[in-house]
Amino acid sequence: MDKKAFLDYLYYDVGKQQYDFYLQCSKQDGVMTKWRKYSEVCFDCDNSKNKWFIENCNQRQILPCEVVLDFEDMTKLEVTLKELKGLNVYYYSYKTGSRGFHIHIFFNRVLERFEKLAIIKHFGADEQKAVEKTLIALENAVHWKSGKIKEELSQ
Repeated sequence: MDKKAFLDYLYYDVGKQQYDFYLQCSKQDGVMTKWRKYSEVCFDCDNSKNKWFIENCNQRQILPCEVVLDFEDMTKLEVTLKELKGLNVYYYSYKTGSRGFHIHIFFNRVLERFEKLAIIKHFGADEQKAVEKTLIALENAVHWKSGKIKEELSQ
């Protein structure tokens, strides 16, 4: 799936057009663009400026209906994946391209910050990912630090 198709999937299929999330382009040298909303760049993707932005964006905001479990320890990741499978929770897991691993869990409703935090704390993941305006590495895009693609792990 190309980047625009993935962003559309998040907006239309996961978010049901309810969450106009932020995107950003960042580079290893510290240069980054302003945060821009999905609607600003993807509704008019034929515009050359927006086309460039979509091709180069590599970070996105966590959706209000999403919990991201961020680990840097493979052992914690494996234990968490096993528990989620045991609970019959559907998730996506990724190697971020940098040091970490992300597990994305989507819900059918907006989660309050305290709910996200409770889930994150239960699994011992990075609590910063419970904050509303946190950006994460964009799936299937080049990570701004490592230059490697954030790739989905096999289930």
